[in-house]
Amino acid sequence: MNNISSNPDIQPENATTASARPISFMAKVELRQQIYQEAHAMAEYALTNGSNIPTSAISTLESYKIDEDNDGYIDGVRLDLPIEPLVKAHEALTRAIQPAKPRTILLLDQEKKHKARLSFLGPVSLIRQLMIAGLISLIMFIGLPLFAEVNSVGGNILQSNGLALLLNLLFYISAAGLGASFSALYRANSYITVGTFDPTYQASYWIRFFLGLISGLIMAVLISEKAFDAANAEGQFLEHGIVRPLLAILGGFSADLAYTVLNRLVETFESLFRGSTKTLVNNQVSEERNKLDEEMRQKEMKSVGDLIFLQQQVNSGDPKAISAAINNILSSMMPLNNIAASISDPSQDTIKSITPPHPIKR
Repeated sequence: MNNISSNPDIQPENATTASARPISFMAKVELRQQIYQEAHAMAEYALTNGSNIPTSAISTLESYKIDEDNDGYIDGVRLDLPIEPLVKAHEALTRAIQPAKPRTILLLDQEKKHKARLSFLGPVSLIRQLMIAGLISLIMFIGLPLFAEVNSVGGNILQSNGLALLLNLLFYISAAGLGASFSALYRANSYITVGTFDPTYQASYWIRFFLGLISGLIMAVLISEKAFDAANAEGQFLEHGIVRPLLAILGGFSADLAYTVLNRLVETFESLFRGSTKTLVNNQVSEERNKLDEEMRQKEMKSVGDLIFLQQQVNSGDPKAISAAINNILSSMMPLNNIAASISDPSQDTIKSITPPHPIKR
């Protein structure tokens, strides 16, 4: 049986004492539980993958484990032992499973033990949700073209209307959903594979997914197929009528693409009021030239001041002052680190010229 401390704050828990515990104590217990659970999951992960882990870490975890006949402690971790050895074991196991993260390993372990109905779709809930979104987009992408209203000339928001417009827009949204779900699944799977997936960023995946839907719809509706006729005329790379669904998929895959297009359009309209691109470039070049001229004038004025100061020191006849003035001029012409390197490196020509050809015998 486990040894129980006389401290009342670390006695076995029951319904009465647990409800009377202060919040600070419960926070400490939760922290201990988290450390133990992560360490236990990392130990199983490392042993399963054949990683080298210190035996002391395993011994520490075993010492904190609760016997099966003792259900007085919280969630299977002892409270009557100091937490420092448990933290050291956690640190050792974290180094052993790098680049994987403890939180990711614990999440995968919990998902494995508590199997959901759709666990075959993915190891974590985000993957399963994205898989469902991708399947819905795929079914819509396949099913909507079965309607006669969905064709290469439909989907123009100013020329079409009614059910035909709705079906075509839904078709473009499904294409954008395919691209967005593909991008999100590929990104999340790469993190899960190496064990660095962080559930904190689950919302960002859905934000990018809906940005992809908006981006794909904008690309498919606003860009005409005629813009690609000249490029497609020579090699017939794209089939007729496939450009707009392709734009929707590309926009869904990368929301940055639509952002770049819209940002470029904004810059184009701004240039109409600010002047042509050539004028803007010439203005920038002239500004850079003025800055360089000003810097050159400042350097020339400083050099003249240094030379006047050197002349004054020469007239005074003080060797140390003359040497300091010369070093000041050299440091202004050459960075100090280059001077130090040339002095410390005997292979430099300047040092070779100073060094005598034969060692001086004393």
